[in-house]
Amino acid sequence: MPDHVIDLFSGAGGLTEGFASEGFNIIAHIEKDIWACETLKTRVCYHWLKNLNQMDAYFKYFMSTDTQESNLINKDKLIYSKFPDLKKWVEQSVINRTFGDPSMTPNTISSRDAIEHIKKIAKKDGIQTISAVIGGPPCQAYSLIGRGRMKELASKDDRNFLFRYYLDIVKEFRPKLFVFENVPGILTAQKGMLFPEIREEFSRIGYGFISGSSTSDHDNIIQCNNYGIYQTRKRLILFGYLKSAYPNGFTYPDFKKYMYHTNEPMTTENAISDLPGLHAGQGTDFWYGRYINNTHLSEYQKLLRKDSPGIANYRSRSNRKADLEIYSLEIAASLEGKKIYYSELPESLQFHNNREKKVFEDRFRVHGFSEVPHTIVAHISKDGHYNIHPDPKQCRSLTVREAARIQSFPDNYIFEGPRTSQYVQVGNAVPPMLSRVIAKAVKDELIKLEGGNNG
Repeated sequence: MPDHVIDLFSGAGGLTEGFASEGFNIIAHIEKDIWACETLKTRVCYHWLKNLNQMDAYFKYFMSTDTQESNLINKDKLIYSKFPDLKKWVEQSVINRTFGDPSMTPNTISSRDAIEHIKKIAKKDGIQTISAVIGGPPCQAYSLIGRGRMKELASKDDRNFLFRYYLDIVKEFRPKLFVFENVPGILTAQKGMLFPEIREEFSRIGYGFISGSSTSDHDNIIQCNNYGIYQTRKRLILFGYLKSAYPNGFTYPDFKKYMYHTNEPMTTENAISDLPGLHAGQGTDFWYGRYINNTHLSEYQKLLRKDSPGIANYRSRSNRKADLEIYSLEIAASLEGKKIYYSELPESLQFHNNREKKVFEDRFRVHGFSEVPHTIVAHISKDGHYNIHPDPKQCRSLTVREAARIQSFPDNYIFEGPRTSQYVQVGNAVPPMLSRVIAKAVKDELIKLEGGNNG
């Protein structure tokens, strides 16, 4: 029997993906964004059909995607009509609600209502125990960038306290373990007072809460490219453990033991160079077509192409002429190992009134061919200036698929909704290759606990 998991603040399912790929049964996802929920539903279909060896149905849907409206119709026609039990499971397990007080804010879900909904799912499927809770409350109020933008509003932002809903779920279902993924800024949020409060709150309900093997939380910040992800992305992977299940304490997992190893540089070239060339404004938001370049693939490209008939979410945003001129200059500099800062651009290409502020100096940035790709964040939905493609012939910003590649999403992962939402979903996600490392560690811990219980 699989171990059962609850996924909170699910986003587009980056954390879920690793656990589903490792055989965990995610019985509930709670996510506020409607399009992220549609993406989750599509991915639930993928794993369900894969387990039934019915991938043809998924691939027919994958290659039929055209517009979001037709996607919903095609999903009904090509998948749900043939697998009605799957439709029921999707509708009950993907919960499109925001945590909050329904008496104060419409369309929110209280901890109690969420718990009752999950209990109904568990009872209907004969599920006795929840092995793990996973997720991470939205990070904007924690992140250093986010707090800089919101200034004093960050201290009043309700998202600082969304962990309490997470805590309520953990308190009710008493999993042996929980995984709380977040940005490093959580350590300094509220002048460093928030994180100790979170740790203390979990301690009160019987859980230890650790950030890594070091006694210094700041030393436990992980760099994703050290764990097989082709991206410089810093994160905290916090483990909670039921103290009564670990009377001798909990040893933080050695993630290196579970990571995927490649024998090649973790570069932008090895991540995205096999994808077709585009100019600004070209491509399609959903199904693009079958792979064209099938030779000289990197190990990473082969891995992410596995079980995919081709490419989706592959459209480059349109740009004004001035931006493309800047892109061209930045790409040329990148090929020489250099960087042009905003104040160094020709006067005719500087448009900001506050150009003397250093915040604009690094406004434009290329993912250099021979460099480890830099962090993909949700701001990619606003413009592509910080995510410029390195090829001078293409002179554009990254597509959703290229950003997803850098985030380690497999090519058969469809992002639903308008392109702006697709970018947000990718930028906010946990890299699936990292989540699979985490899932393997959790699986081993649960096996060890079960072995201990058996004797």
